[in-house]
Amino acid sequence: MKLISSLILILLTACLPEAAQTPSSLFDSLTPPNSNPQTVEAILTVSAAPTQAGTLPQVNESDLLNTAGELYFFLQPRPAQAGGTIQLARASGLCVFGAVNCPPLETIQVPFAFDFTINPLAWSSDGKNAVFAYSDNINGTPAKLWRFDPSTNTWTSLAEFAYLDLPFWSPDGAWVAFLVRDRLGGEDVYIIHPDGSGLKKIGADLPFAARPYIMDGWFGDKVLMRSALTDNRVYLINAADGLSRPMFDPPLIKHKFTAAPDASLLAYDEFEYGSAAHVLKVMRPDGIGGSALASFTGGSGLYPIVWSTDSRLLAFTRYTDFNNGSQSAEVYVVTRDGFNLSLVYTGETVGRLIFSPNGKYLLVEETISSTGGHLFLVDLATLENKILQVPGLSTDYDWYAPSWRP
Repeated sequence: MKLISSLILILLTACLPEAAQTPSSLFDSLTPPNSNPQTVEAILTVSAAPTQAGTLPQVNESDLLNTAGELYFFLQPRPAQAGGTIQLARASGLCVFGAVNCPPLETIQVPFAFDFTINPLAWSSDGKNAVFAYSDNINGTPAKLWRFDPSTNTWTSLAEFAYLDLPFWSPDGAWVAFLVRDRLGGEDVYIIHPDGSGLKKIGADLPFAARPYIMDGWFGDKVLMRSALTDNRVYLINAADGLSRPMFDPPLIKHKFTAAPDASLLAYDEFEYGSAAHVLKVMRPDGIGGSALASFTGGSGLYPIVWSTDSRLLAFTRYTDFNNGSQSAEVYVVTRDGFNLSLVYTGETVGRLIFSPNGKYLLVEETISSTGGHLFLVDLATLENKILQVPGLSTDYDWYAPSWRP
C-alpha cells in the first residue's frame, strides 16, 4: 500500500508542467492573474479580509478534532473480484492530517443493494444528517428519499416517487429540495423537512416550454433551477410561497452557475468564441460584474466548479485538448477575488472536488486512471498531493462518489 502510494505521488509530481509551477502556498503571493484587479475587487462587497501572504490560520490538535469531519465514499470491487458487492465506507477526517489517531475504515450497513447509479450523500450544513435518493426495489423504481443519521447509523424513508434526482439541503437545514421525474416528460419540484413533514410541490408556474429542468441547488431561501435547453435560462423558486421568477431581467444566456455558500457571488465558465478561451468568471446575483478570475485557451471547459464552505476559494477542473490521443485533467484553486491561481493536481479524469470543512484541504476524485478510481488530497498550504490512506482501505477497490461530513 505504501509503495503504491509513493509511486502515485511521484507520478503526480512529475505530471506538473514546469510552465505552470505553483507557489509553495496558495497564500504566498498576492498578485492577481488579471491586469485590472479593480474590476474584481469592486464587486466583492461582502468578501472577508484577505489572508496575509504565506500564512494560514494555525490549527491545534483540539481544533483538528472539531473540524476534521468524516469522509464517506463507495468501494467498488474490481471485475477480477467475483462476487464482490459495492459498499458504503466511512473514514475519519483525522486520517487526512496523518496516520496518528487515524482509526480503521468502517463500512456502513444500508437497507438496499447498490445496483443502480450512485451519487454522493448530501450533508446538512451542521453534519447531523445526510439525504440520499435511491431505490430499494430490484426494478429501480419507485425511488425513495432517505435520511441517514450517522450517530445511530439508521436510515429513514422520507418520500417515494417514480424517479428522484439529486437532493439539496437549504442553507439553514430546514428543507430538502429534489426534482421528481416520471420519464414521460413530466417533472415536479418538491421540498420537505428533514423529519419527513411538510412535503409540498413548488414551482408549478415554471415555464412549460423550458422543460426539462436541472436543479442546481439553493440560493439563499430559493431553489435554483436551470433549463436544460440551449438557452439555459435560470429561475428561482421561493420556498415560502412556491412561486418562481427569472433570476435575471433581462434573461442572461449562460451555462451552469455555481452559487457561493454565502449567496454573494455566482461562478461560471464562459466560452469566448473569438479567442476560443474558457474563462472562469464571477458576478453578483443581480447580473452585474462578470469579472474574470482565470482564462484558458483551448480545452473542453471548466467543470466542476466548487466553492469552499467559507466562500473564499474556488476549485475547478480544466480538461486539456487531446494530445497524442490522450487528455489530462488539471485542477486549479483561486481566491474569489482572482488572486493566487494555482495548479494543484494533474490527473486523467476528475469527477468531484470537495473542500474540507475547515477549508485547508481539497479532495480530488480521480475516476479512471492506471490504478483505478481513487481519492487524492491536496494540502492547500503546501500544495502537497497524496492518496487517501486509512487502515483497512485497499487500492484493490475503486473509491468513488465521496462526500465530506462537517
